[in-house]
Amino acid sequence: MFAEGFSGLKAFFFASLKRKLFFVWFVLIVFLVIASMGGGSHDVTVAVSVFVCGGSTFLFWNYRKRFYELFSFSWSPRKKFVVVGSLGAAYAEFVFWFFEKLFSAEGVAASPNLGLDLLITMPWYILMVFLLFKVETKYHYSYFEILLLGGIYELGADGIVGQMLEGLTPAGILAVILVIPEFVIVYSVIVLPPTYLLQKERDIARTGKDATKIYGEEDKRIHKKRNHRYWYGLLPLLGLIPFTVYVLLLLGILSALA
Repeated sequence: MFAEGFSGLKAFFFASLKRKLFFVWFVLIVFLVIASMGGGSHDVTVAVSVFVCGGSTFLFWNYRKRFYELFSFSWSPRKKFVVVGSLGAAYAEFVFWFFEKLFSAEGVAASPNLGLDLLITMPWYILMVFLLFKVETKYHYSYFEILLLGGIYELGADGIVGQMLEGLTPAGILAVILVIPEFVIVYSVIVLPPTYLLQKERDIARTGKDATKIYGEEDKRIHKKRNHRYWYGLLPLLGLIPFTVYVLLLLGILSALA
């Protein structure tokens, strides 16, 4: 029943030595997340929410062909990419908010009010996904690389910016860097669905050809531009600049109205 999903996990973790090493790091972090479930309601909420997001991505991949048919409506590739990614982001936020309520936790979601939570977070997600579309129509990235980029994007948003708003410390920065695999799990439900569903459209926008005809020749060109490609993949992080200004202004307005 879940053969496609497990096949995807196998390809993700064991296709190369680097991925196998990442798997060791990933398993360690997952173990720590599970161990944290013995703590307070906050830790339980985070752990359960992370696994629900990861499980949702697993189910998406297992039934990805059905989702492809579901999202086959005729919108522009950019609009469809942003809508699919934003829906995944709203779903992830709902998951964290829902389990925060269920376990009577505090400080997990951006706000205990779901509407306000989405008002705070969705501008970042929409801008991130919009810029990710530009990234993926500039260079070809594997699904593994896209998932890692998703983890880096959350590192920037919830890790660095979140730490800045709460008081940035070297220990805090180190802690969020160590849990990048956890971030990969959470953002996987945001970045993987649009990347897969718009695969053909992205390739045509990038190269003018169907992906099945150009990957081999494109890989040779990419090899020469590998560093450019890696740096360009960080483009969505620039969205954190206007997002930080937006959050500070919004919090200031809400504080004045309180």
